[in-house]
Amino acid sequence: MVSAPTSTGKTLIGWWAIASAMERGGRAVYLVSHRALAKQKFEEAQRLFLGPMFGGDRSAIVCATGDSVEDASGRKTSAPLSATVLVATYEKFLGCMSVGGPPRDLTDTTFVCDEVQLVGDPHRGQNVELLLTLMRRAGWQQFVGLSAVLSDDDATNLASWLNVRSIRNPTREKSLRIQCRSTGSTIEIAVAPLREGDFEERAAGQPREIRQIVAELLRSQERAPVIAFCMKVDDTYGNCRAWVAGRQVTQDVQVPAGLEIDAELLRAINHRAAFHNAELAEEERAFVEHCLGSGLIDVVFATSTLAAGVNFPLGSAVFTAWTRWNFDRNRSEPIGRAEFQNMAGRVGRMGQAADEGLVILTAEGGASLGQARSLMDFRQQDSLGHGIAPEDFGQLILQLFAGKLCFTRTDAFELLASTLSANREAVRGRGNVEHWRAPLERQIDRLVHAGCLIETRDRIGVTAFGLAVARSGLKPETAIYFIEKLVAHRQQLTDLLPHAVDEIQEDDLLFVLAHGALCSPEYGVAGGKATRQIHWRVSRPNLVANEYGRRLAALLFEQPLMADVAAANGALLVTAWAAGRTRQNVEGLVPGVRLGTVEALARDVAWVLTGISEVVAATTSPILAEEMRPEALRIDAPALENVRQLARGLRRQAARISSGLPSDVLWMTSLELAGPSRKLSRAQILALRSEDLTRPVDLMNGDPDADQRRRTALMAVVNPALANQVRDAAKRWKIADRMYLRRGHAKRAALVGADAVVHSLYESRREPLEAAFEAAMEFIAVRVERLDNRRQPAYPDFLITVEDYPSIVVEVKSREADDQFVTLNSATEVLAASELIGMRDRPCLTLCSPGVEPSVPGIIERCARLCVVDVSDLVEAVLRLAEGSLTRAGFYNWLTTPGVALIEDLPHPN
Repeated sequence: MVSAPTSTGKTLIGWWAIASAMERGGRAVYLVSHRALAKQKFEEAQRLFLGPMFGGDRSAIVCATGDSVEDASGRKTSAPLSATVLVATYEKFLGCMSVGGPPRDLTDTTFVCDEVQLVGDPHRGQNVELLLTLMRRAGWQQFVGLSAVLSDDDATNLASWLNVRSIRNPTREKSLRIQCRSTGSTIEIAVAPLREGDFEERAAGQPREIRQIVAELLRSQERAPVIAFCMKVDDTYGNCRAWVAGRQVTQDVQVPAGLEIDAELLRAINHRAAFHNAELAEEERAFVEHCLGSGLIDVVFATSTLAAGVNFPLGSAVFTAWTRWNFDRNRSEPIGRAEFQNMAGRVGRMGQAADEGLVILTAEGGASLGQARSLMDFRQQDSLGHGIAPEDFGQLILQLFAGKLCFTRTDAFELLASTLSANREAVRGRGNVEHWRAPLERQIDRLVHAGCLIETRDRIGVTAFGLAVARSGLKPETAIYFIEKLVAHRQQLTDLLPHAVDEIQEDDLLFVLAHGALCSPEYGVAGGKATRQIHWRVSRPNLVANEYGRRLAALLFEQPLMADVAAANGALLVTAWAAGRTRQNVEGLVPGVRLGTVEALARDVAWVLTGISEVVAATTSPILAEEMRPEALRIDAPALENVRQLARGLRRQAARISSGLPSDVLWMTSLELAGPSRKLSRAQILALRSEDLTRPVDLMNGDPDADQRRRTALMAVVNPALANQVRDAAKRWKIADRMYLRRGHAKRAALVGADAVVHSLYESRREPLEAAFEAAMEFIAVRVERLDNRRQPAYPDFLITVEDYPSIVVEVKSREADDQFVTLNSATEVLAASELIGMRDRPCLTLCSPGVEPSVPGIIERCARLCVVDVSDLVEAVLRLAEGSLTRAGFYNWLTTPGVALIEDLPHPN
C-alpha cells in the first residue's frame, strides 16, 4: 500500500509490478478511477508492453470501462478476464468479476489499484470495497495500492485489512510552494523533498485578481503552462473570455481532419489559452490535452476534469475559487482537503522544467484565510469515508447472491461483517455491525418480492431475472419498470423496427426507449439513491419544441411529456445525436447544452438500454420456466415473442446512441485505417453518408464517380491519402476481424481438440461449408438432420436440435470472396424454406460466411423467428461450449433470439 504525494513515482511502481508479473508468466489488472484515466493507462500499457513482451499481440491488452470492452486493436471482446493485461475502472471490473460468480483463485494475478482511497467515497465506495473484498478472498500474486491522499492511520488500517505492507512517503520528490494571498497578508508553505515546511506570513501587496496573477506567472517561462482551476463550468468559459479579450492571435493551430472543435475554443487556443470541462466533447478535451502537451497553450481554465490523475506538463496553478455550493445545506463550503491536494499536486512534477511547482489561491481574510490555511497544509489528510453503508445494501446484496458468494441470510451478514467498513465500525467503538442485520433483512425481502431471489427454508437462490439484473448493474426496479412498459407497448414498438432496406426509420423507436431510460428508477430514488443524473442544463429552459414527443405521446412510458422536462429534452437530444444530426443542430435544440453534455447523457442512456437488452434476452428465452421470469413476463407465447423481438433491437439502439450514428453506417465504426488516426470520426462517417456511401461495396468502389464522392466527403484536398485509406479499409472490413479472431480461435481449439472443426468452418464455402457445419454440431453433441438432399433443392439445409428444445431450421449461405457478403434476400431464404416443410412456427437460423451485409441486422429483428450468425461468431460459441463456459440452454437462446447473433451478446455461464 503505497501512500505518497503526487509526483513521487507511484505510477512507475505500478508498472514495475506489472512488468514483473509479465516476466513470471502471470496476468495483471490495472484499476483506475475514471474512463479518461483508463484510456491514458491503456495507451501507456501498449507503449510499454506491446512490442517487447507481447510481440505485437494486441489481444493481450484490454481496456474495460462502462462504455465498452476492447483490446489494443480496437476490437470488442466479451472475455476481458482472459487478457494478459487488463486496464479497467473499478465498477467495470466488479461487473466482470461478478459474471457467473467471481473467480475463487486469483493467485496468478497482479493487481495495481490506483486512487485506492475511492474505497471511502460516499458515492462509489461500496462497489470498490466489495471488489476489494472479493479480491481479498480470492488472493493475488501481488497487490499494489496507490494513493496520494491517505492519512497515516487510514493507510495503515487499509493495508492491515488487505494484509499487505504499508509504505508511506510523506514528502514530494520535487518542491511545491503553495501561496494564499488575502486582503491583509500572504501566507505560504513549501513542501520539499525530505522536508515538510511551516507556514510563513508576510505583508500583502501582490496581485489578487486572477488575470493579473496569471500574467505574473507567465512572465517566467518555467511557470507555463498555468492551470487556473474553476469550481463552476461557467467560470471556465468566463475567465477564458476575459483573458483572451484584447489579446492578439499569436498562432494558427490546425485541427486534424474529421475533428469538430468549438469555434470559441479554437479562437482561445490561437490566443494560447483554452478551457477544459465536462461539457466539452471528448475529442475536444483530448485536443486541448494534446495542445497542452505540445506547448501550444499558456493557460487553461479548467474544472477538476483536468486533475483526475492524468499527468500533464503544468508549471503552476491558480485557484480562481476553492469553495463549492452545497445544495443539501444551501451554502457555499470549501472543497475537501483530498480534492485540493490532488488538484494542487498536478504541478511541480518530476520531469518538468521548473525547480519547484507554485500554487496560488486567494482569500478575503478572517475565517476564509483559516479555511485556506487548512487546505494548504499537506501534513494533514482527510479521514477515509465509509464505502459500505446500510442504506446502500440493495445492489450489494443482489451481487452477493448472484455471484454465489452467499446462500443464506447468515452468509450474507457474515460476508458484510468481513468488509473494511465493518472493521472500521468496530474500531470506532461499536464493537460489531449487528445493527446492519435489520436493513440487510429488509433488502433481502425486497429482492424476493421483486422476483430476483427465491427463498426456501434453508437456502436463497437467484432467479434468471435476478442473475440478469445483477449482471446488468441496473436496479431491479428499473428492469421491472422497463419490462412492464415493453409488455404494454410490445406490438407498437416492434412495428417501429426497420422493415425494408431503403426504409430504415427507427428514430421513433429510439426516442421512446431513450425517454423511457431517462424516466427510469436509475434517475430516481425508487430502489435506492439515483445511479445517474441528468445535467441541469438539459431541463433549465423548460420543455423545448419536441416533434417526437408530440407524435409518439401514446407510446411514452411516462405521460404526459411535460411531466418530466429533463427526460423529454434529454430524449430529444439523444435522438438527434443518434440520428446523425450535425453538432450545430444538436446543440441548438436545448439552449446552453454543449456536445459534451449530450455525449455524457448518451453514454448513460446507452448503458441503461444495453442492460435492459441483456435482461430481456435472458428472461424471454422460450425454454425458461415461467416461474423464473418476472411476473410481467408470465404471458402467452405470442406476446412473449413480441417482447423478445426487441432484445437485440435494444442493444443496437444502444450502439447507435453511443456512437451518434444511424444504423446504416454503424458498421463504419469498425473500419481500421492504415493511417495514424486508425478510426473514422463521427463527422467523417456522416460526411460519407451524405454522399450516399453507406455500404461496403460503395466505399470499396474504385470508379471515378465513387472516388470523387469519397474525396469530397473526406475533404481529401487536406489529406489526399485518406480517401484511398478508407477504400482499402472497406475492402479489408471483416477480413481483418476474421483473421484476428481466427488466430485466437486456433489457439483455443488446440486445447479442446477442435482444430479440424475450426479450420474447416473458416476455410470452407458452399457445400464444404455445409459439411463443416454438420461436423461442428456433431462435435458439440447437437443433433443434426440434413434436409436438402439435392432431390429437394428448395428445402432448408438442416434441422438441428439442442437437448429437447424445439428444433431450429438452418440454411448455410456463403460467398467465395472474403470481401463479399451474404445479402438480405439470401439471409432470409430460410423463412420460406421452413414453411415449405411445414415448420413455419420454428426458429430459423442462417449461417453466413464470410459474413452478412451490414444492412441486415436492423431489418431482420422485425421477423420474430430469424437469427443470422457469422461463421467466426459461431466458432466462438462452439469453443465456449467445449470449454464449459457456455451452457447449452444459453447457446440455444443465443441462436434463437431474433436478429444477428454476436460474440458480445453470448450469454454468460450461471
